[in-house]
Parts: sequence; structure tokens; C-alpha cells
Amino acid sequence: MKNKRREFLKTAGSSALFASLGSSFFISCSDENDDLLPTTTDAFAETGYVIDGNLYIIDLTHSSFSTLTNDGSWKLFSEGAMLIVNVGSNVIRAFSNECPHESCRTSWQYSNENFTCACHTSIFSNSGDFISGPANSDLTSYIASIDGNYLTIKK
Repeated sequence: MKNKRREFLKTAGSSALFASLGSSFFISCSDENDDLLPTTTDAFAETGYVIDGNLYIIDLTHSSFSTLTNDGSWKLFSEGAMLIVNVGSNVIRAFSNECPHESCRTSWQYSNENFTCACHTSIFSNSGDFISGPANSDLTSYIASIDGNYLTIKK
């Protein structure tokens, strides 16, 4: 577990960690103080993600997000107001979970590579493109990239 945390700390960027974990984190961030890491990274370990403004860093090995490593899997990430989908070939896409029709956020389904807003049955491709229904525009898309076990999404 300590190696995963150390790997995250090396790749995540100090601003995201500082914003999420506070300045006391940096006092204990040396190899000599590894015993302190579990208590200073509890928020990340518990939720599987950290936020810095419009940047989300997600641990794909965390139980809340591990299914996203499978091609065709998806997640309604309500805390981040996002839909996240693994479209295959190590590509993950992220979109706003707000339907452009009437702003529904919580009633989504995914099948046959399409998202369906269950509020009024608007359908969108896994590229976010509007296909059919009462909505009249695409889903808002975000920049997503994978680095090892970490997914970074910029809104």
C-alpha cells in the first residue's frame, strides 16, 4: 500500500495534493516517515480521488473506480458531476453528467456504446455526441488521460 501511495505522490503533482491534503502532509513526506503516510493520505485512500480546482486525479485501483479498467465499463461519478467511460484501447472519456435537455444528472444508463438519460430518453454516443431524443446538443466533454493506475480529468 505504501508503494502505491508513494507512486501517486510522485505522479500527481504537489498542487493537487496540497489542496486536498493540506500543508501538514508535506512535513511527513519523506521515505524515513513512511509510517505517517497512511494517516496523511486517508482522504485519497478513502475516496479514490483528489481534486484541485478543475483537475481530478483518480486512482483506478481503488474499489470505487477499478471497474473503469475494463473495456466498455462506465461510472456515474456524482461527486465529480461526471460520466466516465472506458471505450477500449486504454482510452477513457469523461463528460458532464448534466443532460443538455433538462439538466438531469442522476438517471443515466449505458449500453451498446451509448449513454441514455433516463429522465427523457435522450441518447448520446460514447464520444458525447447527441444521437436522439429531446436534447439538442452534445454532452460537455472533459480532457481525460491515463498514466499508469491514475486517471486525470480536467474540466
